[in-house]
Amino acid sequence: MYLIILITSNLKTKFINKQNFSKLKRMIKTNDEIKLLKKASILGKKGFDNLANYIRRSGLKKNEKFLNFKAQEKMSNMGEYELSFDPIIAINKNAAKPHALASGKKLRENDLLLVDAGIKYKRYCSDRTCTSFVNFDNFSFKRKQKFKKNKHQKIYEIVLKAQKTAIKKARVGMKALDIDKLARDVIDKAGYGKYFIHSTGHGVGLDIHEFPNINSKSDIVIEENMVFTIEPGIYIPNEFGVRIEDSIVMLNKKAKIL
Repeated sequence: MYLIILITSNLKTKFINKQNFSKLKRMIKTNDEIKLLKKASILGKKGFDNLANYIRRSGLKKNEKFLNFKAQEKMSNMGEYELSFDPIIAINKNAAKPHALASGKKLRENDLLLVDAGIKYKRYCSDRTCTSFVNFDNFSFKRKQKFKKNKHQKIYEIVLKAQKTAIKKARVGMKALDIDKLARDVIDKAGYGKYFIHSTGHGVGLDIHEFPNINSKSDIVIEENMVFTIEPGIYIPNEFGVRIEDSIVMLNKKAKIL
């Protein structure tokens, strides 16, 4: 025996196509999401520390491809965490490419090494870039670096100043393009504006690239609980590149590094 029930209704549903609907909804994070993003960032930093320990002990003459493999191992804590993206490991000339692919170039004393990597914690991403001087006795991903070459040191200090300036002066109520300008002005004033060839940052959350885009064309107004990167860079073709990146959250109208 079958029972058939017919339901009729006068309700009508109209579907409207709205561009970037979900991205805009996810742009402002809840307090719980910020806790998860902070945890992801802490675990990501620990992964960088583990990779630095490996480089100090065993990094000499390892090529970028092998170091990329070791970065995946160390960042993921031996597979415990999923990675936000495939790490970027770039030595000297390769670091002049913002999205460098790993090569057979071997790591040696006094090299410049750029590493961009992140992990996921409960699906939320971390994202960080460090540029470091390679000294196997005292290698680290700390922000204070002392390079052998004067030009490396000069460019590093300019990029670090640009990043610190943008983080220090970013405020709720600004437009995204205003934050981009804070970093870009420092690099422009130093005479390297044409070598800063990408946006200052991007949103981070469930995806590694979300809204808001922090670039020279974005008029999105920055609000409380937005999470995004600040990552200025200078890339000298066929020489080297420097990028410094942290993920920040807007809290109490200011930027705070996660």
